[in-house]
Amino acid sequence: MSELNLLRYYVRLQPMGVGVAVKTTLQEVADLLFTTPRHARSLLTQMQQAGWLQWQPKSGRNQRSQLMLNIELASLKEQLATTRIRAGKYEKALAILDQDQNAFGRLLKNTSGASLRAGRLHIQLTYKRPFEQILPHHLQRSSERFLIRQLYCCLLSCDKDGQLHPELAHHWRSEDDDRKWTFYLRPGLTFHNGAAIDASTIVSLFAKLSSLDLYRKELAHLDNIVDQSPLKVVFTLKQSDRGFAGLIAGVRYAIQPVSQVNATQSPLVIGSGPFELVEHSEVQFKLRAFENYFACRAITDQVTIWLIDEQTAARKQIETNQPEASHEPCNHYVNSRKSAQESHPQQQSRVEDGCLLLMYNQTGRNAFSPAQRRYLSGLLTPQRVQSEIAKMNGSFGSVTAHNLLPQWQAVVRPKAEKVKLPKQIDLAIYNYKVLSHCARAIQSLLAEQGCRVTIQTYSYRGLDQKAREGELSEALILTNISLDDNRHASAFCNLFSNPILHACIGETASEWLDQQLIALRAEVPLVDYLDKLEPIASALINEYWISPLFHHLQTLRFHGVLQDVALTNWGWPDIRNVWAAE
Repeated sequence: MSELNLLRYYVRLQPMGVGVAVKTTLQEVADLLFTTPRHARSLLTQMQQAGWLQWQPKSGRNQRSQLMLNIELASLKEQLATTRIRAGKYEKALAILDQDQNAFGRLLKNTSGASLRAGRLHIQLTYKRPFEQILPHHLQRSSERFLIRQLYCCLLSCDKDGQLHPELAHHWRSEDDDRKWTFYLRPGLTFHNGAAIDASTIVSLFAKLSSLDLYRKELAHLDNIVDQSPLKVVFTLKQSDRGFAGLIAGVRYAIQPVSQVNATQSPLVIGSGPFELVEHSEVQFKLRAFENYFACRAITDQVTIWLIDEQTAARKQIETNQPEASHEPCNHYVNSRKSAQESHPQQQSRVEDGCLLLMYNQTGRNAFSPAQRRYLSGLLTPQRVQSEIAKMNGSFGSVTAHNLLPQWQAVVRPKAEKVKLPKQIDLAIYNYKVLSHCARAIQSLLAEQGCRVTIQTYSYRGLDQKAREGELSEALILTNISLDDNRHASAFCNLFSNPILHACIGETASEWLDQQLIALRAEVPLVDYLDKLEPIASALINEYWISPLFHHLQTLRFHGVLQDVALTNWGWPDIRNVWAAE
């Protein structure tokens, strides 16, 4: 008999109580089970073999035997549902749990990791919110940018050291003082829907992208792009740009059908990367390895990310890019199998390439004076904000920041004299829990100075749009920057085309920053970007236009079944290279 049918009979025994030895006869048990004594004896034997109960029969007519149930019904249902989840039988698991979504969510967290199903490797993860449509030409948060990398490819990729590597283009060169860039495409490239990727595809895509607001500034120096043959694309620039190849290695330059840029309503986007998207709903995000991927096929066959309320589990075992506690790692991944290493999980940690920072809005309604900015920078130090957050039980995994990137030299500023601050200060954030914790800490610290702080929360894209439209009026802006895997060009873009930063520092400072960065890209090779950007970023801090607060501490924890898993810039595991031993 199947476990599910056996469970239906076990339910009928629950009135006897769990952990209590009951004297009863076989006939009385049969009556409870609505079956014959012979069948009841068989059922009790099966339940005892499964460890659900203890049955000690006594021989002889009307002899009372001893029966004790070992497991609460809820616990048994969770055990059986867990087995179904690990086998990918999600609908059966939900049925066992009587469609209880909260219990289902808890079990998903507890069973996340890698497993082999019929010889195919499946990764199951959980995440705290639904994903936006995964389109490179939309402004995206970190997790969506990670997923863009899984669904799309660029012409080139750029590693953490600023070295370029071939992707859809197998060769490239620059000429004419880095104003002419030629890329040679691989033959036989296709999108996930089978449509060809050739030079005309690239020309049409970049022509469309250059007309969009998100790209206008970065591609303002693009003069012309032509397809000289089906596999040859030539970009001509108005100005020298030694890092142009690194720029278009960024996630927003991922190659997609131009029709998808023009309009798409379907969440099932068409990409060019190692995984194709097969489901995108409010509860589930599913990827499948793309068999015609140009490079090495992903080792992982399928990835399922369940989107569940993070409050459904008392013990948060599986978290992704969510640094919610100072003593617990911000990201854990636990495998779905037991192993000898279970009590000693492997762990990787890294400080993110990014920063949570405070900006002083020079174009807001009540802009601070230079003296006020200096005083506020000394008042709202990372240490004081962190201490205040701890008092509110809102701690998160972080290290204090003294520059925009953790590897850059700390900027040390002299202590400023106390000055009078406005009685009313507006502070803007976007809807991210960590920013909310910091905002409330700043609100509390400034209340001690007699300042009433009003916190205005926008959507991620809403805050960006207000800056682009010149409508960012709050005096303080609390936000963050986060580099992608093409760190060198990504750091450049975070300074060059960040509308919130340029809106806050004012027109004169914005023009100065643009001049510095345009000169840098004309003179400096991509591999040297980070070194040359450091003094520019330090100048922004020294002028008290921005104040760095924290770098997130990212941690990846897993057991032996996830072999040699790397932690990406976005706090997610490198899912295409996960493997599991038999």
